[in-house]
This record gives sequence, C-alpha cells and structure tokens, in this order.
Amino acid sequence: MQPAPLLLPWRLRFLPLCASTERELSRWLQQGVEAPLAVVARRQRYGVGQHGRHWQSPAGGLWLSAAIPWQLPLSAAAAEHLPRRMAAALAAELAPWSVGACPPLTIKAPNDLMVGQRKLAGVLSSVIWRGSTPRLLRFGIGLNGRHPIAPPGITLEQWLQGRCPGFDQLLLIGLAAIERLAREAESWENAQIM
Repeated sequence: MQPAPLLLPWRLRFLPLCASTERELSRWLQQGVEAPLAVVARRQRYGVGQHGRHWQSPAGGLWLSAAIPWQLPLSAAAAEHLPRRMAAALAAELAPWSVGACPPLTIKAPNDLMVGQRKLAGVLSSVIWRGSTPRLLRFGIGLNGRHPIAPPGITLEQWLQGRCPGFDQLLLIGLAAIERLAREAESWENAQIM
C-alpha cells in the first residue's frame, strides 16, 4: 500500500538517535530555515509527550516533529482543537492499512489515537504567532510501530495483526497526515468545532 504523494516541499532531517525531535526542530527553526521542515528520528532518548511527559521512543516507531507555514486565519478556538484534528488526520491516513478484524481507531481528547483502551499514537501541536497572526504550525507525532511495548500501549504491528508499514512508509504517513490537516483547514472557521 502506498500513501498519497506529498504536496509540500519538505526539508527533512533524519537522525538515527537524538534527545528529542521537538528540541531539534526548535534549533532548526532558530537557524532561520524555511518551513515546511520535519525532523525524524529512529530513536529518541527523551521524547516529549503531552505536558512535557516522557514518551517511550525505541527503534521501530515514528518519532517526528514538523513545522509548516500558515497563512490562513486561525481563531483561538481552532488553535485549541489542533491536537484533536491532527489525531483525526493521522487516523485517516492509517485507515487504509486496517483490514478485516482490526478494531477501529478512536481519539481520546485532547491528543491520543487509541485502539480500544490502548494508546497507539500521541500528537502535539502548537502555533508560532507573529502578533495575532499565525506564522507556523508545529506538530509532533509519536506513533508506535514495530517494537516491544507494555500495556496500555499498542503498536501498529499489533493493531494490524502482524503487519506494519516500514520506516519510510511511516514517515510518509506522518507527513501526509500533516498535509491533510492543512488541506482541511479552509473549512474550520465555517464548521462546528469538533
């Protein structure tokens, strides 16, 4: 199965090991590198979850931090719902991989992608503002792929009953989810907030 082709001109930085892709993305942005940018690591020592919690990040998952330029209006309410929207976009990109008896993916507010009561992925989001105008959207994706994990976690390999996309496909799924969110953004202000 092939993810949809990417539309944005991504600048990628691949790291076999880092402390945190979030920290690496911040450093890259401070150097003035133009978005869209993404930092992806095979492993993280100190992956960042919600409220700064540690996220287990062994080899086999997708540990991604990305920034995209933003030119559309963004209300405070829409910004508040970015984590849930990002989780929904990631679920939509993963849906074609599920077959037969795979349980459905659900979103646990504000930012977790779940299989039943087990956590498959967590997402982070933030807005970089210039005054009251959004300049960049940042996203972090931690997606359990194919690695040992203790409950209440679950991996893609477990959810997909022994199958799991390879690392390159996981990266494309993550970037495609960010692009999906960006494409859907034009309807946010006119639609009821999730």
